[in-house]
Amino acid sequence: MAEPMAPELLAADEEAQFEFWHTLAMRPITSNNEAFHGLILFIAEQDEADDYEGRVAWLRERDMLPRGFDRPADEAVQRGTVAVVLARYLKLRGGVAMHLLGPTPRYATRELEYMHLIPPSSPNQTLSGTQFAGILGRIEDYSRVAHPVDAPVLDAVSAQQQEQDQEEDGGESFEE
Repeated sequence: MAEPMAPELLAADEEAQFEFWHTLAMRPITSNNEAFHGLILFIAEQDEADDYEGRVAWLRERDMLPRGFDRPADEAVQRGTVAVVLARYLKLRGGVAMHLLGPTPRYATRELEYMHLIPPSSPNQTLSGTQFAGILGRIEDYSRVAHPVDAPVLDAVSAQQQEQDQEEDGGESFEE
């Protein structure tokens, strides 16, 4: 594993968060500590935990970590671990196996792959900083479209688009 990220980049202030995302994108491997800090920032918009143990506790309190998770802070995060957190955040039901067993690393990874939110991979593969940030970007895009609060906005945009299309077609409507 590469040298751990400087602790001041994992602080709660806004400037540290900006520097965290900038630095993370250049990292060849994302550690558990870095991934959990990023996931908490993504989910809660603020990471008040002072250390890795606090981040693990925060995720455990919300039942977002895989059962029996006990990996060290500086170890490379596995895609399956990230997939479980994201599957629980998105409240994915998945297929029969995931419905019965819950979001295990394997089935959470497969479900997110099926939804095209993460690239095809093994749940044991690691993530670079760029890959990790890219996955969170896809999840954010998915959340915005699928979020019920946005539904009226999307309906209004869709209605506007239909009106514009009708005007361009000379006012003709193809609906019956």
